[in-house]
Amino acid sequence: TFLTVKMSKDQDKPGPQTLPCIDSVTPVASTKWLSLQTIDYTDQEGNSRKWDVATRTTKASTDHADAVMIIPLLKKKSISGEKESSANEVVETLLVEQYRPPVGRATIEFPAGLIDKDESPEDAALRELREETGFVGEKCKAVPQVSREVCMSPGLTDESVKIVVVEVDLNNPNNFGTPKQQLEDGEHVTVKRVELKAGLKAVLDDSEGMPIMGLMLFAMGLEIGTSL
Repeated sequence: TFLTVKMSKDQDKPGPQTLPCIDSVTPVASTKWLSLQTIDYTDQEGNSRKWDVATRTTKASTDHADAVMIIPLLKKKSISGEKESSANEVVETLLVEQYRPPVGRATIEFPAGLIDKDESPEDAALRELREETGFVGEKCKAVPQVSREVCMSPGLTDESVKIVVVEVDLNNPNNFGTPKQQLEDGEHVTVKRVELKAGLKAVLDDSEGMPIMGLMLFAMGLEIGTSL
């Protein structure tokens, strides 16, 4: 039996200053990982409406992001710890390709993953980066940069993520050669090491995998930025 979750009394009878607002959320059906819900809400004109939404059953709070998307920046540092001069520096990034059943084909993405309970976005990004790619990111010498919470596909789901920029020191022995991934059972992830400034969009255009939107927007923005 499913119960309807009612919002506050103030939201049940919203005034002009509160519109639009959610009046109630009713679970419709669920599996182990996903729940389908119907939202009853009042729009800007005071009309009652409904909207169906998919949400994660593991979602602990609407105040925190569900996952992280990682932008790895692979750089070489000198023995002193200083980066190479910008004139000589070649920055690379890491992409992952894996089969995604919902689209029936492989996708190409930035590394990403869910944030565990009581885990910070920074720690989640470093953990997921190592698990999916084998590379070890910097935490102290170069603190990861964390974005604000962003939505993914708000017409369909309430999933939100934080984007984390992680620097990877290629002189770190853990990052020599082809680091070993730490994949879970059933995960099949191919890692692609790509030069960031030259050819990222070309790689996506030529890839058999379908690029995830955030990655393609990043590549297009980088290309546009360098041409202005």
